[in-house]
Amino acid sequence: MTASKFALLATTLLVASPALAADLTYEPAAAPAAVAAPFSWTGFYVGLNAGYGWGDVDTSENSMTTTGPLVGLSLGTFIPAATFLGADSSASADGILGGAQIGYNYQVGTWVFGAEADYQATDLKTSVSFLGSPQGPYYQTSAELQSFGTLRARVGYAIDNVLIYGTGGLAVGQGKAGLTIQGGVPGGFTGPEYSQTDSKTMVGYAIGAGAEWAIAHSNWSVKAEYLYTDFGSKTFDFDFGSAGSASSRGEISASIVRAGLNYRF
Repeated sequence: MTASKFALLATTLLVASPALAADLTYEPAAAPAAVAAPFSWTGFYVGLNAGYGWGDVDTSENSMTTTGPLVGLSLGTFIPAATFLGADSSASADGILGGAQIGYNYQVGTWVFGAEADYQATDLKTSVSFLGSPQGPYYQTSAELQSFGTLRARVGYAIDNVLIYGTGGLAVGQGKAGLTIQGGVPGGFTGPEYSQTDSKTMVGYAIGAGAEWAIAHSNWSVKAEYLYTDFGSKTFDFDFGSAGSASSRGEISASIVRAGLNYRF
């Protein structure tokens, strides 16, 4: 190779080197995408709920002590006053309910442990009317679960933002019973009407299960729940003054289905 050709080749290489170097540059590697933190149910929450309940009101130890008016007879028929025993009975009750809840969850792995307290206003009630005999008197009875609250433990299994749980604990309810008595038959009543009500606090238990879903992995969640509640039994007393008195031991149990909305802090 002649000197002139070698010089020409060297000059060409020197001129092309920057362009070749530019062509050989590499793009920097893309940063790995951030991994979302696993969803956690841990924390305090508050919420509202509404639902429907149905159940039974069972009565036993029914009795009435009177000189006569409460069994449709004139005053002073029984001296001293006589006591009449009644048969056991059962009636169905149903109605709507609504209230609020507050609780706390703590998640360990896929298990969630917590506690929840709630208060419900209810319209769970029943009434029965009957004649003591073909000639009377006419009896009207009523029973109502006016409100209740529960304090329950919750144990659940989390599948990401879905929680399936069981629950159980204490249930306290406010029960109200009423009794109205009037001589004769509808359309032909005789004498005055005697009417009394009595309210008692009843204590029992609640057990159930439910499912909760955190909406789009947010702090808001919706839930559906079933509870079986048994409020035990209490004796309700009715004092009609000089006409006499009556008493009945009532037991209230109910199944409850409700939906709720929670906000977790």
